[in-house]
Amino acid sequence: MITIKPNSNKFNKKRTDQLESDLCLSFPNEFIEFLEKYNGGTPSLNKVISEEAPDFILSSFFGTDLESYEDILMCYKTFKGRIPEGCVPIAGDIGGNIICLNLNKEKYGYVYFWDHEEELMVEEGEMQLNHLYLITTSFNKFLNMIQEDNTDADDLDEYEVEEVWIDPEFLKELNNEK
Repeated sequence: MITIKPNSNKFNKKRTDQLESDLCLSFPNEFIEFLEKYNGGTPSLNKVISEEAPDFILSSFFGTDLESYEDILMCYKTFKGRIPEGCVPIAGDIGGNIICLNLNKEKYGYVYFWDHEEELMVEEGEMQLNHLYLITTSFNKFLNMIQEDNTDADDLDEYEVEEVWIDPEFLKELNNEK
């Protein structure tokens, strides 16, 4: 497993208890143990490769009593109605997508990838598990799937930017023109 830098704030069990109470569901013990140890946290440079989900780079795990964009309760409130009922956002990737933990009886503890671009194809409140990409069947298996990303800048030497387009209005703003 990669290195995860824990959050400086301590895990607040009351916050996850509140979420479990609101959902009438409970988190897997392995996830609570992770929160007790790291309270979310920031992983070192990484990549996650799954058979069904697109490859992604994990930016952070959500925890308790953190900034709103990394607080598990606030993230749940933000994404409620946009992700399947009974799923909780537990992490984010660098592209604005989220990793969800399913707390429903069927497929309990499974970890899914929610693609924010595909959200537009589903009516609000209609998102189901089959609209998400399965990553794996447990949180611990998910942690073990996270690999160090050893991509070196030298590995990218053969690539070349062919064309760049900048919106003229945006360019004016950059140049402080009105």
